[in-house]
Amino acid sequence: MSSKKVGVIGAIHLDRIAHADRPFRPDTSTPGKIISRAGGVGANIGRALARLGLQPTMHGCLGDDADGTFLAKSLSECGIDTSSITIVPGGRTGSYLALHNPDGTLFCAISDSEITAKVSFSDAHPIPQALLDCDIWLCETNLEEATLLSLANAKGHRLLAADTVSIAKAPKLRPLLSKIDILFTNTDEATALLGCKPDEFSAEELARKLASAGIPTVLVSNSNMPLALHCAGSTSSHTPFSVVPVDVTGAGDAFIAGFLYASCLNEAPVSAVKSGLASASITVEATGAAPETLSPQSLKARLSEQA
Repeated sequence: MSSKKVGVIGAIHLDRIAHADRPFRPDTSTPGKIISRAGGVGANIGRALARLGLQPTMHGCLGDDADGTFLAKSLSECGIDTSSITIVPGGRTGSYLALHNPDGTLFCAISDSEITAKVSFSDAHPIPQALLDCDIWLCETNLEEATLLSLANAKGHRLLAADTVSIAKAPKLRPLLSKIDILFTNTDEATALLGCKPDEFSAEELARKLASAGIPTVLVSNSNMPLALHCAGSTSSHTPFSVVPVDVTGAGDAFIAGFLYASCLNEAPVSAVKSGLASASITVEATGAAPETLSPQSLKARLSEQA
């Protein structure tokens, strides 16, 4: 197992996930099932890394409410170092509500991530030692732009990986593109980040444009279409694994975790992409992000199936 340590800085939410038994109709309730579990982009990535056998450090903010207490305990029990998580007095813990169609695809979702804006670093609130002890930092754009820039300026010898998260939030990364070592994005978010017109460029072209901004490794996904990887001066295309989805929640987060897991084992990006795609495929076959079915053993088996 790798001795490298990953620090994840970002959103920690309580996910409330609803699966409809039949198609949604407006102005009425729909029969189905609702489950609650730990979530948030940062926390999902951290939990997936822990499922894969790493011991990531998580930094984010929780409220001093029942949801915050539950999440702190849940993340710790999963194998995550929670020592640097900040508890905000009187704060409301972040929440994510997702409605899924009967086939597992996402119908709509609402994210309440207001508390994540309180993640910040200054002379009075320096970067925690647990994060400073890490070899890789993964940040995501639920964080404020100033916080992202603080991390970029303080990364030192560490690798800085970043996730664009959404179309609305992706532009936050513009001021620090040249300081990012690994960028995870999709075609829509990459388009927003670059300020291009929708559908103006392919995934491969977007990857090359982002690489020209000084990012050594760029990964641009495109739903169930081939993913583009640009590294070491060349662009390659990688097809997602074919699976029957149950729940797409956390698929992108699992891809990031699988890629970083392989990177910690010193695998080259072209090889690490396969681990990312395998992790994502295992995740969408179960309910919720970072399912118990994700493990080093299941990852190895999935990779063997695709060999």
